[in-house]
Amino acid sequence: MVKRKMVHSGLILFVLVLSLTLVNGRPARVFAQETGDAKAFKILKENMRDPKTGLPKTLDPKLIKGKDREGYLVAKEIPEILAQIPCFCGCEAVGHENLLDCFVDEHGVG
Repeated sequence: MVKRKMVHSGLILFVLVLSLTLVNGRPARVFAQETGDAKAFKILKENMRDPKTGLPKTLDPKLIKGKDREGYLVAKEIPEILAQIPCFCGCEAVGHENLLDCFVDEHGVG
């Protein structure tokens, strides 16, 4: 049972990483450069920090509609893992440092 859950989580994580490589059919780096700024995100991230884990809290999955909600549900379950995975979608332009950061705001909605 545990092994099956790990495989399922790993598969979902793979799909998340793959889906975040493109946003709206364009390279995400372009999207990141067009939106937000790093200072504002850093303030948001600090305000969202969970005192128990020291990691930022993810956006409430109930606020997300459609298939994107599943990504936020998974991110809420495994923030420690996502915090260790670099994000390759180019969102460092808005201050993201890892894959967890994509789920602190609506950036993870693709």
